[in-house]
Amino acid sequence: MEPDDDKTRTHIVLTKGTMVAHYRIVEKIGAGGMGEVYLAEDTKLNRKVALKFLPSHLCQDNDCRERFKREAQAAAKLNHPNIVTIHDVSEHQGRLFFAMEHVEGPSLREVIRSKELSLEKVIDLALHICEGLSKAHQSDIVHRDVKPSNIVVDKEGRPKLLDFGLAAIKGTEQLTKTGSTLGTVGYMSPEQIQGKDVDHRSDLFSLGVMLYEMITGQIPFKAETETATLNSVLNDTPEPLARFKSGVSDDLQRIVSKLLEKDPSLRYQSAAGVVSDLKRLTPGIGSAPEMPRKDWWNRLVVPAAVSVLIAMIGLWYWQFQPDSDSSGIKSLVVLPFENLGAEEDEYFAAGMTDEITARLAGFGGLRVISRTSAVHYKGSGKPLKVIARELKVDYVLEGTIRWDKSGDTDRVRIIPQLIRASDDSHVWANTFERALTQVFAVQEDIATRIAEALDVTLLESEKQLLAAKPTDNLKAYDYYLRGKEYWDQGKNSDRSIEMFEKAVALDSTFYAAYAWLPRLYGFEYINDMQMTEERKAQAKDAAEKAFRLAKGKPDGFLALGYYFYYFSRDYNRALELFEQALQGQPNNSELIAAI
Repeated sequence: MEPDDDKTRTHIVLTKGTMVAHYRIVEKIGAGGMGEVYLAEDTKLNRKVALKFLPSHLCQDNDCRERFKREAQAAAKLNHPNIVTIHDVSEHQGRLFFAMEHVEGPSLREVIRSKELSLEKVIDLALHICEGLSKAHQSDIVHRDVKPSNIVVDKEGRPKLLDFGLAAIKGTEQLTKTGSTLGTVGYMSPEQIQGKDVDHRSDLFSLGVMLYEMITGQIPFKAETETATLNSVLNDTPEPLARFKSGVSDDLQRIVSKLLEKDPSLRYQSAAGVVSDLKRLTPGIGSAPEMPRKDWWNRLVVPAAVSVLIAMIGLWYWQFQPDSDSSGIKSLVVLPFENLGAEEDEYFAAGMTDEITARLAGFGGLRVISRTSAVHYKGSGKPLKVIARELKVDYVLEGTIRWDKSGDTDRVRIIPQLIRASDDSHVWANTFERALTQVFAVQEDIATRIAEALDVTLLESEKQLLAAKPTDNLKAYDYYLRGKEYWDQGKNSDRSIEMFEKAVALDSTFYAAYAWLPRLYGFEYINDMQMTEERKAQAKDAAEKAFRLAKGKPDGFLALGYYFYYFSRDYNRALELFEQALQGQPNNSELIAAI
């Protein structure tokens, strides 16, 4: 081939020392179908960068150039340890290029060829790659060319995804028009080969091909010609992993097979779902931090014992109920949703999980396992089938939550996944991204969608309860979630009370926050921590306000019931109130425990 016929070349002499904007060329370090890559020095920030020049044929008209710049700039906003950062996008002598983080290390292609990948290392690499993809997909960016040569492994062994600057952004005009098969033969999804519109699930298929290759050393779809390979992707089922690698578990095979489903609707619906399943293969990942030991009796042992008691009562209750097969009522457990945000937002993820569980518990046609029972499985590493068998449920709801505070408006992204325990198949999954101000609508929407997916008919009273909005004050709601987290974790009843008191101070109509106070005041009262008439009066005031504001909702009956239980010792009256609350929320674990 003559040099001028090579369309991947820049047609620009870029020798050592050549200045491209404020970047000084050091040397050429790579070339491929999508352009040439040079190592350069950023003279402004005194750092090494990689400059990637696009081939001339890829984007020739001005509209395409502007579109590429917009898409690359959007990709540049991605900030994740498993994604190579894009610093800049520009032109040099009419040729588009972008400057990106320079990572020293081999490509994943080279790592695979070294044949030194244990299954543990494969899973570790796949987890990090999935987390990078999940970050991109949350920003509606689809890579479209996920393959080993587009992943570099740094000196710490951490994989980083390259070439997001060439990705297509969901909902915008794409760099390549509909019907194009931009990608690499053997790694492209069936829908990509067929020229259909692709979304994030196409990346997950490519991930499946790559995971198969990491395990076996060969790609699952390979034939003598390019056409035959494309046909194999569309029609063939790959050989089982165990035929090439010993020690492959059934769970790992299921993950790979699910990624390689031809039909996108049968594939994993999110990278977060893949992360969750991979983590179950590695129990050491995501273990909970050690709890503080200060004030260990009052602040840890007693609340923990109460939680265990409630969990035991909840388990007893469900174990002696008829199975769904005989009663026709489906059963569900909501596992703690994974926090994908900052560590300090863990309370928010826990609170959202609790709120969704509580809304589902209001459906008479659905049995929901108590949150206190479900939380024991957080970070356990147990397969979903095992969890479902131990809790005797038909379905499992899991997911991820991210609270994004980076923009002008705080946003919440929740990705729930409903899984049938019998065959580990996804019944329903979706992505909900809304402004924080719409968080209650998201909770209602998720619960409604789950009811629809399980064919659970909602009564009018259940719909009204589901649509109830506890407060319009988001700061008060934040205090409310923090108060629940302090109590649930057995950290400090004083701090929990402080949070709920702050919540009602900001919103005097916040009945759900008022409803917690009689219970917590009562806990301190019977443990001689605050056995005063003043505390009794505070509890009565909070209970009456909760009852009045709740207007017949379960929270009001529960609050008043705890007051009669702890302070008046009128157990018959307390039981009557708890039973009234149970009529409104037949699956509420707190009510079941109270009775």
